[in-house]
Amino acid sequence: MMDVTVKVPEDRLVEFYGMHAAWLSSPPRGSVLRDVGEAKRNPMPQEATPAGEDADGRQEWLAADAALAAKLWNKFSDPAKALFSKLIDEPDRRFTGVELAETLNIPNGHSGVAGVLAWPGKYCKQENRKLLWKWVYPVEGEPVVYWMTPEVAALLREARGGQAD
Repeated sequence: MMDVTVKVPEDRLVEFYGMHAAWLSSPPRGSVLRDVGEAKRNPMPQEATPAGEDADGRQEWLAADAALAAKLWNKFSDPAKALFSKLIDEPDRRFTGVELAETLNIPNGHSGVAGVLAWPGKYCKQENRKLLWKWVYPVEGEPVVYWMTPEVAALLREARGGQAD
């Protein structure tokens, strides 16, 4: 792999990390521009269809996915494990990226949080599962917030081994 340096406006860094994560998780020569454009138009997380799939056909996380959750947990970086541990320990609580970065000493503030989530997002997509976390811009122009549902938190708590990180 090669390191590439690009200049990105600070207020669009989260969007850039999302685009980069989508690109990394797409098949070779796959187009992510449509997906990124759609995310820009509809920043709310996609609601599940009745069959438990999202708009991209990815499956909901279920209690039966414990082994898969443990497999993914073992792939996470230490900062990702710390971030997910925070969300696991306080399910349904909404945190801004700045709050998470300050609490967990993640460099680069909210942009660093988006970067920490890039690979876990790729892993979820590879396994045809929805993201482990939820996110939304509560008010246009306000910081994005992140949280985890109690059901997914329970699944990841088990994957983590029931221990606080």
